[in-house]
Amino acid sequence: MFNAEIGYARQQRQSAENGRKELNLNGQRSWKVDEASDAEGIDIPGRCVFAQNDAYLELCNPGWDMQWRTTLGTLIVVPFASLIIWMWYGFAVHPLVFNRLIMFWRSFPFDIGEGDGVVLWAGWLVGFPLAAGVTFLLYGWFFGMGARTNYFTYARGRVRFNRLTRKVYVLRPSYCGGNKVFDWDRLVALPSRVPNGHAMASEIIGSLALYQAPLKPDGSDEDAIYVGPSLTLDPAAQALRLWEYIRLYMQEGPTLDKIPANAPAHYRKIPRYVSHAYGTYCGLPSMSQYQLEQGPDFTRVLMHMVSQMTCSWARFPKEWHSDSGLGEPEDRPVQTGAVMTALVYRAQGRLSKEDEIEFLEHYGTAEALAEAQVRQTR
Repeated sequence: MFNAEIGYARQQRQSAENGRKELNLNGQRSWKVDEASDAEGIDIPGRCVFAQNDAYLELCNPGWDMQWRTTLGTLIVVPFASLIIWMWYGFAVHPLVFNRLIMFWRSFPFDIGEGDGVVLWAGWLVGFPLAAGVTFLLYGWFFGMGARTNYFTYARGRVRFNRLTRKVYVLRPSYCGGNKVFDWDRLVALPSRVPNGHAMASEIIGSLALYQAPLKPDGSDEDAIYVGPSLTLDPAAQALRLWEYIRLYMQEGPTLDKIPANAPAHYRKIPRYVSHAYGTYCGLPSMSQYQLEQGPDFTRVLMHMVSQMTCSWARFPKEWHSDSGLGEPEDRPVQTGAVMTALVYRAQGRLSKEDEIEFLEHYGTAEALAEAQVRQTR
């Protein structure tokens, strides 16, 4: 879930130059917050909006749609590696300590005089290298490839752009840089994770990165944020259109209620009410909610639920005042423009009648609004 973040954090800990290479900082043009990019228009690629209102725009980090693959890989790697290590222990270590051999779940008396010494030698000469190899495999899977970011941590990253405070508030695990507040005006956008013409460019999943250059002499404030969903179809162009959406939101704010249906491709206005088609649930979703957003693939849903069972939902510290008094999407989905969350709450009967009316006025059909108004008068 935080593969991009842990990759950058690991490289950054090695050296600032490695961190910049991870971002492809010098291999592309960066875009400042006060300059229009050359994106054709603005766009929200996929379901990545937790909430949008006049005070803040909150987006997810990349990796949510790929999390199930990591869990599937974990369910293959961990049992295989565990079996190899267990067999090495049963043939090579347990006989020396307890004078018994273990084969799978059964144990047998160990007698070196009866030829069992061959098994012991095999355990050390063959089993030990195999056990060492799969131990390295486990370390590489969880730490090198970032699989550990899918378990026992935040279920999702949250990136909140507050146009009133001109700050960007980020929630992420401590080993990925930790929770942090950024100054909007110091950030620059990096739309491409790989240099142009790179041999693996089509194989690498893209994402929008926002880079903060260091100001402190020791460079400790140099950092990067990964924003929005994973991008696979012309990632650099998608990332640039997303950046332009974020930039216009922060610089100008919402200027109309909804984007016209016949808006041209180069349209550059931020709507006040974002369709649920761009929204994502703010919280730990149920199986049905995850299916709604990611598709009705049973394997994908099941693997995701296995990962999510170990995770917790991240909340912004109250002392940050990152909501500017408007409230949190989990608590006030209608008022904060958390459309997908409001839809789920309405289906579960968790919206008050007043909130349901307000929600349908902005996001519902005329028929649904009329029915809700009739129910309210009863």
